[in-house]
Amino acid sequence: MTNPPLYSVSPMPAPAPVPVPPPLTMNVDPFEQKRGLDFLRLWHAVVERIWIVVLCIVAGLFLALGYLARTPKLYQGHTVLEVQFQEPTLVSSEEPATRMRSMFLASQEALRTIEQNLVNRTLLARVVRAEGLADDGGSALLGRSVTPDSSKATARPAASPADKVEEAAGVAANFTPLEEALGGAMTGMVKPVIRRGTRLIDLYVTNRDPVMAQRLAEAVGREYIRYCIAQRAAYSQSALRYLLEEEERLKANLQQSEAAVAEYKEKTPDALQLGGGAAATGSQSGAGSSGGRGGLVEDKLQELTSKLTAAKADRIRIQNELKQIDGIGDNVDALLAIPSIAAAQTVNDRRRDVSQLESNVGALAQRYKDKHPKMVSARAALKEARDALRRAVLDQPNVLQNMLEQAKATESSLQTATQEQEKAALALNKAAIGYQQLARQAETDRALYESVLRQIKQTDVSKDVKMTAVNVVEHSPLMRSPVSPSTSKTLAMGLLGGLVAGLAFIFGADAIDRSIKTVDQAESTFGLPVLAAVPDTKEDTKVSRSRGKSDGAYAYRVISEMPEGPAAEAFRNLRAALSLLGPESERKISLFTSALPGEGKSFTSTNYAVALAQQGYRVLLIDGDLRRPSLHKIFGPKGKHKPSPNYVEPPGLVECLVGNAKIESAARPISAEEIDVVGDAIALRGKIHTATGGQLFVLAGGRRAPNPAEILSGSAFARIISDAAKQFDRVVLDSAPVLAVSDTLLIAPYVQTICVIIRARKTPRPAVHRAISLIVGAGTRPAGLVLNRLPRSRGAGYYYYYASPGYGAGEGSYSSSYGDAEQKKAKA
Repeated sequence: MTNPPLYSVSPMPAPAPVPVPPPLTMNVDPFEQKRGLDFLRLWHAVVERIWIVVLCIVAGLFLALGYLARTPKLYQGHTVLEVQFQEPTLVSSEEPATRMRSMFLASQEALRTIEQNLVNRTLLARVVRAEGLADDGGSALLGRSVTPDSSKATARPAASPADKVEEAAGVAANFTPLEEALGGAMTGMVKPVIRRGTRLIDLYVTNRDPVMAQRLAEAVGREYIRYCIAQRAAYSQSALRYLLEEEERLKANLQQSEAAVAEYKEKTPDALQLGGGAAATGSQSGAGSSGGRGGLVEDKLQELTSKLTAAKADRIRIQNELKQIDGIGDNVDALLAIPSIAAAQTVNDRRRDVSQLESNVGALAQRYKDKHPKMVSARAALKEARDALRRAVLDQPNVLQNMLEQAKATESSLQTATQEQEKAALALNKAAIGYQQLARQAETDRALYESVLRQIKQTDVSKDVKMTAVNVVEHSPLMRSPVSPSTSKTLAMGLLGGLVAGLAFIFGADAIDRSIKTVDQAESTFGLPVLAAVPDTKEDTKVSRSRGKSDGAYAYRVISEMPEGPAAEAFRNLRAALSLLGPESERKISLFTSALPGEGKSFTSTNYAVALAQQGYRVLLIDGDLRRPSLHKIFGPKGKHKPSPNYVEPPGLVECLVGNAKIESAARPISAEEIDVVGDAIALRGKIHTATGGQLFVLAGGRRAPNPAEILSGSAFARIISDAAKQFDRVVLDSAPVLAVSDTLLIAPYVQTICVIIRARKTPRPAVHRAISLIVGAGTRPAGLVLNRLPRSRGAGYYYYYASPGYGAGEGSYSSSYGDAEQKKAKA
């Protein structure tokens, strides 16, 4: 099969100018931007690593069982306390202290204070002493045997009378170290909880013994009520003693104050005119009321002042109206607008007469004409009434002038009387200052004395009342089942914790994994098509080794050695995909590379070359990785053709580049049995026509070159590629990793198709991004991607779903049993 030459070669050829490809558009890394949650990917991640979840769940179950085995069982006593809005009392009181106490009890702060007091160490030590829990060394309380240390044991001292008073008042008096220690241990057993929206407090007490839990719950509530009653009684006793002492002192002060008032009144009798006379009689209300009025003289002065103010206001009003009249003149309507003239009795009578006559004239006008005698008479009477109204209005200024004179005279007389009364009040006030001071002191002493007497009566009545705002509304039952640990809850928490830990590990590992896992992910990330998705061949390799094929090269040539497998079908898909990229003259030279070593470049290029040879092409496979060549190992002599110890490797690419060999002598042909998919024997028996003329030649790397980059960058490589394109139908190059060395970038301008190999679930996305960018910068654009070694384990339907592995299996396609099956059918 002959093809036109790809390049025109000159003795010193230069690389043909390659048009700059369009810029490669790659999507932003989806792991570096916000994206929607891919539930399908997470589901398959869980299915793939389900063993981690199972392991974590089993570990959580064992931890829960260990916790149940080691944790002692605890029983719970439950008592309910109710807090009233105010403390019960026999005497209603409106004292500020009582109101403040009621306001505090009605608040949430009171409930929280009682809640904290229920776990007070002093209160719990009182419970220990009241219940005798320290008599056995605390063994009943703690649920274990306690051996008392005689050297450290402290006997409970006898309580003195002062200690009894302190203990009754709620003060911690002479608790032994054991009682204090047991009280501290009880703080972890007692748990009060306020019910939301109520004034109830649930008191929970846990203990290993159910009877002890019930006993402690009752004892804590009962002891707190006793503590409140004792504290209230002690406070009442102390308050009563103080009030009795204060009553004696205030009584003496009151007697002294009243005696001073009586003595001053005898010396200054005129002081009674300014008030305070009732204070001498001991009446609190009289003294207060007279002091408020300011005395007889002050009352009269206030009355005169009020009259003087009214007279001045009347005078000023009349003067203002007279000024208005002067400006108006004889305008009757304007004069009637003045309040004093409008309110005058004479004016009101004349206006009423005019109004009646106008009504009469209006009624006659409806019955008679204007010249009728009755109409004439009525109109004459109306005119006389209006003239009378005008005269009455015009006479009012004189009346107002007389009223002004009278107002001035009244004001003058009141002014004189007020001044005389002020002089009298000033003289009396100077004389009564001392008296009023003594009277106020007497009033204050009497008020304090009466207040103390009332408080003494109330305190004496309520001191023996044994009631408090807190009481027990529900007693603790005897629990039959433990509350902790809960077997079902512990097992559920263990299983749930294991499940959460397993899922967290899986999702965390998936989140930090920056490799490519699926075809869609590769295409959306890099903006290039995935030409083939090659599944992992590890399982097929194990099967082949079990059948006796232990040659290492067997794993590389899967398309010829395992033609019925999914990997071989993937390379046939790659062959078809590359054949559809464009005209045949533009896809003769293909290069396979990767971003990092170990991605499967040699594996892919080998099988692609074999696939082309099986299709009938004359193919040259070149090992362009001069740093780590591998094709000589894949297609080296083996089996009965194994070389002798004196075997010398044939020349390779390096020899061709330096001019020591030509392609015709360096390229080693591969036998048909190594690349034929069926084999001649089967083809003859089954009368199958295989592709004819297909040949595979391998140009290995040859001897190691000390400067591979410099050799590849010379003009010799362009000449070799040009010659190869003339002599072969297809040229396939296996190259070095792009990010490892620069060799691939040097030879990229001389090829027509570049395929980037990506190892699934291993190659980092940033490395592939960088490799593609470097290839684009070298002047060419990758044709597509090959996703290699996709997983075939459970969940592989998510990773590898662009093929149907096993399609046609058992029908003889690409199978060595095809000829046997056909013979059996012929015999039948």
